[in-house]
Amino acid sequence: MKKIIKSSLEEQAADYLRELILSGHFRMGQRLVESALARELELSRSTVRMALNTLAHEGIVVQTPYVGWQVIDLNEHDLWELFHLRVALEPISAWLAAERLSAEGRERLRQMMNLFLEKAATPGVDSQELSRMELSLHSLIVELSENQRLYGIYQNVANQMLIYFNIDLVTHEPAEIAASHQPLVDAICAGNAELASRLAKENITTFSEIGEKFKARFEQSRQRDAGER
Repeated sequence: MKKIIKSSLEEQAADYLRELILSGHFRMGQRLVESALARELELSRSTVRMALNTLAHEGIVVQTPYVGWQVIDLNEHDLWELFHLRVALEPISAWLAAERLSAEGRERLRQMMNLFLEKAATPGVDSQELSRMELSLHSLIVELSENQRLYGIYQNVANQMLIYFNIDLVTHEPAEIAASHQPLVDAICAGNAELASRLAKENITTFSEIGEKFKARFEQSRQRDAGER
């Protein structure tokens, strides 16, 4: 691990640890030991603890009695909740964005879609990079709804949503992932609220499918852990 040497140590430590978690360096359910992290980052334990508290508020680490800090370990019920949260928020956000989109918002949305397509066409792009692009696109659509409460709710679970996307996208072709969002963006830019809402809902992988992917990922993780012992 690299050292944190600039000011705002707690924030930088939180940024660094967040990246390690979301990139998969720390696996779901893995223990995070304050003293070990403090030694590796050459920071005080109190600074590391404050950084972990920040990540706990974001919902990607938890503190368990007698165990300590752990990376969040999403289960099927968590995925069920995130799936239904998407179903509740994304279609209405697409509807509102289509109704209220300004010329500036239309340009931002088109630029984001183009970046998504470019990233998907990059040789060797992985599901984590695509997940970040998908989250950025959906977050922008929710922002363009001009409903700050909707946007606040979506941002509160953004990092958990990123883990959700990582599970979903790992079996898809990058070009297909990006291209599947183009009709949604086109409908919003055209101001077709009804179509945009329907496409937003259709774009969400069914819960049964995401559940099967989760089970496959869990089994792969179990076999990997067994092999490391």
